[in-house]
Amino acid sequence: MVRRRFSVVLALSACLVALTSIINIPSADAKSSNSSFLVDHVRTKDPVVFITIDDGSVITDDLVQLLLSKNIPVTNFVLSEALKTHWKALHRIQRPGTSFENHSETHRLMNSLSLKEQTKEICRANEHVRGNYKKLPLFFRPPGGSHNSNTVIAAKKCGIQKIVMWNVAADQGKIVRSGGGSIRRGDIILLHYLNSLESSLKVVLAEIKRLGLRPASLRDYLAST
Repeated sequence: MVRRRFSVVLALSACLVALTSIINIPSADAKSSNSSFLVDHVRTKDPVVFITIDDGSVITDDLVQLLLSKNIPVTNFVLSEALKTHWKALHRIQRPGTSFENHSETHRLMNSLSLKEQTKEICRANEHVRGNYKKLPLFFRPPGGSHNSNTVIAAKKCGIQKIVMWNVAADQGKIVRSGGGSIRRGDIILLHYLNSLESSLKVVLAEIKRLGLRPASLRDYLAST
């Protein structure tokens, strides 16, 4: 019952975040250089984009089949509770090119927390991911994109290599790019594990194919060697 309530609440909050993201993406503090600690897109000459999916409140069998059949590399920013609730489905999509990163332990807005609280949120989420997938996250995405200077300090304390934002948001058949225009190479695309994800993902895949782009693994382009 507790997990079911969590999923309902998380789904509602994720809808609000997704809609907000489409209107205002992302925080102006995000940097574009691959060498910066905060990134919202990747500088590359390759015809690639990066599909990232947040939260984890709704993961259907049809969605899993779509991800597997299309062999889509996905960077997952899944919450700790979702890792427990949907572990079977998430393990099914685990394959080369797909990674599980850090989205905090309880989805609290980072800029409302102290340095100690932020560090606790990030480091504990690291352990949950490692406990499920045997690898520590390299990237952190703050819930709602909220962050401040303490977020950077906390993330580094927890061994995070990059804070990953986004410059494209997709939901309910809509794709919006920060600054306008079509999706471009190096763009980081934000989606959420919601009931609308399967249809939104199909729209994104069709659009990037039309533009001569393909999805790639974020770790292949941003992870430090």
